[in-house]
Amino acid sequence: MKQALIRNNIILMLIAFIIFFIIVFIGIYTLQQNQQKALVSFVLAEVELEYESYEGTPLEFVSEYQIETGRRITILNPDGIVLADSHDEETGQDKSQRPEVRNLGSMSVRTSLTIGEELFYMAKRMDDQNILRVSIPLASQSVYYSRLLWILILTSFGFIGFYYVGLVRINKNVMAPWEKVKVGLTALSEGNYEVMALTSPYPEINDLLNEMNRINLETDKNLRSIETYQIQLKEILNELKQGVMLFNDREELVYFNDDAASLFHLNDEAYDKPSYYMIRDNQIKEAITKTNQGQTNVTFDSKMEGKTIEFKAFHVNAEGRNKSQATVLITFKDVTQERAIEQIKRDFFSHASHELKSPLTAIRGYAELIEHGLISHDEISPTAHNIVQQTEMMAALVEDMLMLSRLENLKEKTYQNVHLEQILSDVLSQLKPLADAKNITINPTLSRIEYLCDPIDMHKLFKNLIENAIKYSEDQKTVQVILKAQANDIVFSVKDQGIGIAPEHQQRVFERFYRVDKGRQDGGTGLGLAIVKHIVMKYEGTIDLKSSMSRGTHIIVKFSKDHQE
Repeated sequence: MKQALIRNNIILMLIAFIIFFIIVFIGIYTLQQNQQKALVSFVLAEVELEYESYEGTPLEFVSEYQIETGRRITILNPDGIVLADSHDEETGQDKSQRPEVRNLGSMSVRTSLTIGEELFYMAKRMDDQNILRVSIPLASQSVYYSRLLWILILTSFGFIGFYYVGLVRINKNVMAPWEKVKVGLTALSEGNYEVMALTSPYPEINDLLNEMNRINLETDKNLRSIETYQIQLKEILNELKQGVMLFNDREELVYFNDDAASLFHLNDEAYDKPSYYMIRDNQIKEAITKTNQGQTNVTFDSKMEGKTIEFKAFHVNAEGRNKSQATVLITFKDVTQERAIEQIKRDFFSHASHELKSPLTAIRGYAELIEHGLISHDEISPTAHNIVQQTEMMAALVEDMLMLSRLENLKEKTYQNVHLEQILSDVLSQLKPLADAKNITINPTLSRIEYLCDPIDMHKLFKNLIENAIKYSEDQKTVQVILKAQANDIVFSVKDQGIGIAPEHQQRVFERFYRVDKGRQDGGTGLGLAIVKHIVMKYEGTIDLKSSMSRGTHIIVKFSKDHQE
């Protein structure tokens, strides 16, 4: 600004001087022309006077005239033919077309081909009808004016230099406060508020600096408030555990959070780029366009990198001064697990209703037979027994569903130190009648083990695995049960000599309501192994199944001794 101010002042002064010089030059030039014409007219009148009083020939007049004065005298006849010339011995040239001859009494200026100098010319017709022409050198008349012009030019340059020095000193005093303003604003832009000292010799500038200090203070407060808000907003958006992206009405990216950067591999170069620069999914790009054009919200799921991502596009009102702000808000989150859980719940209720339908139908059938008196007195007891069996099956199904729901949804863990061998002994005692009914021998090998857990979980795990081993073993077989400590693990295994599980079913037996033989009715709920799997997952253990057809099944469960809740 300082240089520009000085430059503009110099330019303004130069323009003024140029205009002044043009006016002076025109004046001098006009004065010079008038004076030169007057001089030539005076010389012509002087020569004319001498010529009129001379009695000799023109040639004699010219030869006797004093030529040391620098004047050139030419006498022409009435037709413009040279009769005599003080600077040229040759006569007879036709000078009738010369300007001063054609316009007698007027002055002309040109370079003489005869003597090679620039001359002033003027001619006049004499009483004898001859034409007297006088010329004087231009150089002799221009020296004075040239000197005057140079004096003016040198004086002007001196004045300009003096003016420049004074202008620099004045600008230094005027611009010093603005340097302070510049430093203060620069510091403010870097987040450092600085007070500008009121040291200017001009009160008006000090008042301005004082007002700038006040404005900078308010600006600093607002900037810090905005910065704090932006940091908090960024932290909140990053802690939402879902991606956030903002696009303007030209579908250019104006903001993204860490989750969005991770999913779409974004960096700072993505800012102000069109949506197709970072998004390849046409469904997402169409949602941005549709939201921008129709101002309607869009929700949909999309598969990306093997995950199910729920996308939501919202229209953002961009009315205001800045039309380039965001108009579309895109939020997205990984809903793979949620969708899987929803599908599991749907399957669960579908299977549960199917499993409950069979005993309910049987109970209703028996009840209708009794209601209509279609059962004899001897058949009442067996019918009542069947009804009890069906209700027990329903109770077991409800119990297993509640257990499974407890494992999936119960957040509060009520762990305690328990002796696993005692829980396992209670389970074996509970299942002994079932084993005796099939003449199945259970060989337990139990070690004394204390473990931090929920006793209900371990009781259910032991019972389900051993009960399955008994159910799916033929009569007079053996079931081996082992509970032992091994290195850093607790190992529980059940090995039977039952019918076995085909390889194609081994990965699915832990699913809810999955049955290897769909037509088999064994009184089970179809949830036993699913409950076992969830218990193992709860304690971060492992479960291994080894089985072959007609050769039995061996299930091994391992828990870490160091597991903590």
